[in-house]
Amino acid sequence: MKPGKRQPKLWKNLPFDSFRKGQYFTGVMRVPVFPLGVVLLPRMPLPLHIFEERYQLMINRCLEEAHPFGVLFHTGSSILKIGCLAQIESVINRYNDGGMDLLAAGTERFSVSRFHDDKPYLEAEVAIFHDEPPEPRNEAEEISAAQRAIHHLEQFARAVGYDIDRTILNNLDHEELSFLLATTDIFSTEEKQRLLESRSTLERMEEASRALQTSCQRRLMEHRIRKILNKTDTEDLTNLFN
Repeated sequence: MKPGKRQPKLWKNLPFDSFRKGQYFTGVMRVPVFPLGVVLLPRMPLPLHIFEERYQLMINRCLEEAHPFGVLFHTGSSILKIGCLAQIESVINRYNDGGMDLLAAGTERFSVSRFHDDKPYLEAEVAIFHDEPPEPRNEAEEISAAQRAIHHLEQFARAVGYDIDRTILNNLDHEELSFLLATTDIFSTEEKQRLLESRSTLERMEEASRALQTSCQRRLMEHRIRKILNKTDTEDLTNLFN
């Protein structure tokens, strides 16, 4: 198994339905898991190419039972115990050897209490968790942070050549919005894992918003540098710091 081709930063061609709220699960359940070198976040699309026989078995079982599977970040030396459930959205291609290309989407976060290795693929007992509800005194701060985040996301989208619909962003609840911000490629895998594990919507939204703002400013500066260097008058370089 391996992740599919890298997706655009805002997944321009993917409907925003993929960021909808997934079905809520409660209690402890046992699910098959994919250890991957990527971090899956709620509402984040996950293209996969399945070629190992054990994972072909696992995916076919998930399809037959309409059951999610779990994605856990494999660091190269260990498998972390906080991950995200993935629901298969569609099977794009099937191959004669049993392999397939599919598109899944992240739904709910979970923590692992126990692994099981009695099947060809790994399974785990997991418990779903969500963000802690904001304290009443923080509700206004969270609303303000959401508006700042949307503003920075719009700026970032324009800087990388994409258009986004502010109406759609305004209709997302704050937890969904915070994860949408976190799915952009400006974050390292380790940073995404930390954002996945966070139980504070406000902290996640503020960290993502700051990072988007910084990235946007850097891209605008790079654009200015390229524009200046393309001019014949080298004295224009002095404009860079004015």
